[in-house]
Order: sequence, then C-alpha cells, then structure tokens
Amino acid sequence: MSVINISDHRKPEPCVVHVDRTLVVFGREYTVRRSTWGNNKNGGWFGVRDSDGRMLFVRGGDLPDKVIADLIGCWVDGYGVGCTEAARAAVRATGDIA
Repeated sequence: MSVINISDHRKPEPCVVHVDRTLVVFGREYTVRRSTWGNNKNGGWFGVRDSDGRMLFVRGGDLPDKVIADLIGCWVDGYGVGCTEAARAAVRATGDIA
C-alpha cells in the first residue's frame, strides 16, 4: 500500500521538452520546435509552423538549421516542388535510406 503525502508540492519534471527557434526563409518567419523525451537528445523530433501557427511538417530526428531552412524552402516553393522533393532533400542531408 502506498502513502500519499498531501504536503508534498513538488512538480514532476516534464516528460517532453520543447525548444522553439525562429528561422527566416524567403523573408518570412517560421517557428522550429525541437522536442525531446526528457534528457534523451537522440529520441526527438522537430516541427515547423508558419507565422499563423499552421503546421507545415514534422520530422523525426534532428537536422541543422541550414538544412531545415532548405526543407522549408522546398515546402513553401511548392507544393510545386512537392512533399516528395522535400523528403528527398532530407534524405540527402542525413544519408538515410530511402
């Protein structure tokens, strides 16, 4: 049987840690949110939102800001370029198997 101490007001550490950063691509601001599980730097992901707060894309892992800016450029450039090209840009940057 466990005992609950009502006078204990400690808050648990958050399980997911978010770090936001703003990148400017083609003169527009985009928010890159890097997220990790606790202190595990390897098990994270990042998401990109436009200035209105709409989600553009999410990708597992982490990439340098320069590569993320290229991905945003591919995404914004098109839908003419398309999601497939943005995915290929990510593969070229990390050496993943596609």
